[in-house]
Amino acid sequence: MKIIDNKGKLFGIINIVDLLVILLVALLVYGGVTRLKKSPIAEAETKKAIVTLEISDVRSATVDGIQVGDPLYHYDRGTLFGTIVDKRVEPYREPVESGDGRWVLAEVPEKYVVTLIVEADAKDTDDVVIIGGEHTRIGTQFKLKNKKIAVFSTILGVEVQ
Repeated sequence: MKIIDNKGKLFGIINIVDLLVILLVALLVYGGVTRLKKSPIAEAETKKAIVTLEISDVRSATVDGIQVGDPLYHYDRGTLFGTIVDKRVEPYREPVESGDGRWVLAEVPEKYVVTLIVEADAKDTDDVVIIGGEHTRIGTQFKLKNKKIAVFSTILGVEVQ
């Protein structure tokens, strides 16, 4: 008995091309099953973090809408960022040229800078701190919201406890 007969069948049973297709499908199925059976990578455990945020150039209505104890959410994702634990309000200042050619910081009427201290749940890895599903670093700007406000904020500090 020949290995390949005159019709191109292996041992007279199956075509070589069909056999190669079946082997390829079997390998793909095997690879998919082994990939799905892999144990998931352990995520970093959640820790408490204190985040300092700055919200600048806002009006008094926004300042009044920011209340200690209110939650803050990421504007686009809707995930919880944290809870406001402290709020400091200062007048907003802009550089202006004085009459003698110097630049000085002058207060802008009815504009404020709000500094918030927010308590958040953070995943602290070797590379990054993740709060509300977003990488959180000093200098990062986020658009945050809650029931009363929507503001752009800048991260001034992140302290994971």
